[in-house]
Amino acid sequence: MGENIVKPPKLNRGDTIGVVAPASSFDIENFRKGIRMLRLLGYKVKYERSIFNKCWSQPGHNKQRAYQINRMFADPQIKAIFCAKAGYGSVEILPYLDKRIIRRNPKIFVGYSDITILLLYLRKFARMTVFHGPVVSDEIYEGMNPVTLDYLLRTLSQTMPLGSIMFPHLIAFKPGKGSGVLVGGNMSLITESIGTPYKISTKNTILFLEDIAEDLEHIRNYLMRLRQAGKFRKIKGVLFGKMVDCFETQENLKTLVNTIFKDYDIPILFGFPSGHKYKKEAPHVTLPLGVTATIDADNLLLEINEAGVQ
Repeated sequence: MGENIVKPPKLNRGDTIGVVAPASSFDIENFRKGIRMLRLLGYKVKYERSIFNKCWSQPGHNKQRAYQINRMFADPQIKAIFCAKAGYGSVEILPYLDKRIIRRNPKIFVGYSDITILLLYLRKFARMTVFHGPVVSDEIYEGMNPVTLDYLLRTLSQTMPLGSIMFPHLIAFKPGKGSGVLVGGNMSLITESIGTPYKISTKNTILFLEDIAEDLEHIRNYLMRLRQAGKFRKIKGVLFGKMVDCFETQENLKTLVNTIFKDYDIPILFGFPSGHKYKKEAPHVTLPLGVTATIDADNLLLEINEAGVQ
């Protein structure tokens, strides 16, 4: 079993999903398509109309965006919380989140990219399993990628581990096999968390890292900062996402990774489809963060050894 964590109750058909908007503004039509899809899947959906305010994502609404999340955690009808969109701004609401309410009401919380900050916060202060997965206004719609839908539903609704996850495009940057608690998210946000109370803990972990539109020099700086902060010292493996638009060729990143991790005898896999996508229709695998997992770079697979819900 993973570290001393709290697993939220699983999501059942007929349950209510709360949708919050902690970060950027979003396309309202795409949002409605996402809501319609969630309802077609058999869920009730609840959200507050304040999220449609054109100024909602601006700093003047930091408290309101945080209080909305507090209300969703406090609401006994809400069984899971999805985010409307990522983008930017989530870090600004952290001072106004109510740790006591969140700890007393553990729930499924799903998001990625800028939402990584909230995932780190919930892991740190509520010891919750959290879920690195799609947002409502971008990846959830009728006709969405069936792989995205399958992993989203299985991860949130089943108390059995996901087991082995294999994709033919996965590439081993370093061979071997390692097991640990799965943690991670957006690389730039994880790096920014260094020195904060919600910084990532990486001892005995499989570290998942993904990003988009960061050039190779920025990636080098992020990895160097993480290494200098000791975040690679006791990890058991690294799982990279596709790193969309971050380098000219895959070999550029492989060379950099081999340099950064040359003194670490750990498996490293590249190309896992979770997080930012190179095109809208590409798969997005929901990952439960806080549970035990195994990287097998020799057989090009990730195994989720433990369910994220109970």
